[in-house]
Amino acid sequence: MCTQLERDMTTPTYHSNARAPGRVQPSVRVTARDQHWVEFEFSLGDPALYVELVMRPEQFSAFCAAQRALTVSQQLGRELERERGKWSETVA
Repeated sequence: MCTQLERDMTTPTYHSNARAPGRVQPSVRVTARDQHWVEFEFSLGDPALYVELVMRPEQFSAFCAAQRALTVSQQLGRELERERGKWSETVA
Protein backbone atom coordinates (compact mmCIF):
# COMPACT_ATOMS: atom_id res chain seq x y z
CA MET A 1 0.00 0.00 0.00
CA CYS A 2 1.35 3.45 -0.94
CA THR A 3 1.80 6.14 1.62
CA GLN A 4 0.22 9.52 0.82
CA LEU A 5 3.60 10.89 -0.30
CA GLU A 6 4.23 7.93 -2.63
CA ARG A 7 0.70 8.20 -4.02
CA ASP A 8 1.20 11.91 -4.70
CA MET A 9 4.50 11.21 -6.46
CA THR A 10 2.94 8.69 -8.84
CA THR A 11 -0.30 10.55 -9.57
CA PRO A 12 -0.01 12.83 -12.63
CA THR A 13 -0.50 16.49 -11.85
CA TYR A 14 -2.28 18.65 -14.38
CA HIS A 15 -1.82 22.38 -14.20
CA SER A 16 -4.10 25.16 -15.36
CA ASN A 17 -3.19 27.24 -18.41
CA ALA A 18 -2.02 30.05 -16.13
CA ARG A 19 1.68 29.86 -15.39
CA ALA A 20 2.83 30.58 -11.86
CA PRO A 21 5.11 33.62 -11.53
CA GLY A 22 8.73 32.58 -11.87
CA ARG A 23 7.89 29.12 -13.22
CA VAL A 24 10.49 27.97 -15.74
CA GLN A 25 9.45 26.80 -19.20
CA PRO A 26 9.86 23.04 -19.73
CA SER A 27 11.21 21.99 -23.11
CA VAL A 28 11.86 18.76 -24.99
CA ARG A 29 14.31 17.94 -27.77
CA VAL A 30 13.67 14.68 -29.63
CA THR A 31 16.97 12.93 -30.37
CA ALA A 32 15.63 9.68 -31.87
CA ARG A 33 12.25 8.26 -32.73
CA ASP A 34 10.90 5.06 -34.18
CA GLN A 35 7.57 3.25 -34.18
CA HIS A 36 7.98 2.05 -30.57
CA TRP A 37 10.14 4.60 -28.74
CA VAL A 38 10.89 8.31 -28.49
CA GLU A 39 14.27 9.31 -27.07
CA PHE A 40 14.43 12.91 -25.90
CA GLU A 41 16.05 15.47 -23.68
CA PHE A 42 13.87 17.18 -21.09
CA SER A 43 14.90 20.47 -19.53
CA LEU A 44 13.49 23.12 -17.24
CA GLY A 45 14.46 26.59 -18.37
CA ASP A 46 17.90 26.06 -19.93
CA PRO A 47 17.94 23.47 -22.75
CA ALA A 48 21.68 22.99 -22.19
CA LEU A 49 20.87 21.35 -18.82
CA TYR A 50 18.74 18.29 -19.40
CA VAL A 51 17.94 14.69 -18.56
CA GLU A 52 17.65 12.02 -21.23
CA LEU A 53 14.41 10.05 -21.25
CA VAL A 54 12.85 7.29 -23.36
CA MET A 55 9.10 6.73 -23.64
CA ARG A 56 6.58 5.13 -25.92
CA PRO A 57 5.09 7.67 -28.38
CA GLU A 58 1.72 7.89 -26.60
CA GLN A 59 3.46 8.37 -23.24
CA PHE A 60 5.68 11.06 -24.75
CA SER A 61 2.65 12.96 -26.05
CA ALA A 62 0.93 12.77 -22.66
CA PHE A 63 4.14 13.80 -20.87
CA CYS A 64 4.60 16.87 -23.10
CA ALA A 65 0.97 17.89 -22.61
CA ALA A 66 1.14 17.47 -18.83
CA GLN A 67 4.39 19.45 -18.65
CA ARG A 68 3.21 22.03 -21.22
CA ALA A 69 6.63 21.58 -22.78
CA LEU A 70 7.83 23.44 -25.83
CA THR A 71 9.74 21.58 -28.53
CA VAL A 72 13.30 22.81 -29.12
CA SER A 73 13.75 23.88 -32.75
CA GLN A 74 16.15 22.00 -35.00
CA GLN A 75 18.29 25.12 -35.30
CA LEU A 76 18.64 25.50 -31.52
CA GLY A 77 19.29 21.74 -31.29
CA ARG A 78 22.21 22.05 -33.74
CA GLU A 79 23.60 24.99 -31.75
CA LEU A 80 23.39 22.97 -28.52
CA GLU A 81 25.22 20.07 -30.20
CA ARG A 82 28.00 22.41 -31.37
CA GLU A 83 28.42 23.76 -27.83
CA ARG A 84 28.54 20.23 -26.40
CA GLY A 85 31.13 19.33 -29.02
CA LYS A 86 33.36 22.16 -27.80
CA TRP A 87 33.26 20.77 -24.27
CA SER A 88 34.03 17.25 -25.49
CA GLU A 89 37.09 18.48 -27.38
CA THR A 90 38.51 20.26 -24.31
CA VAL A 91 38.09 17.21 -22.06
CA ALA A 92 39.76 14.69 -24.38
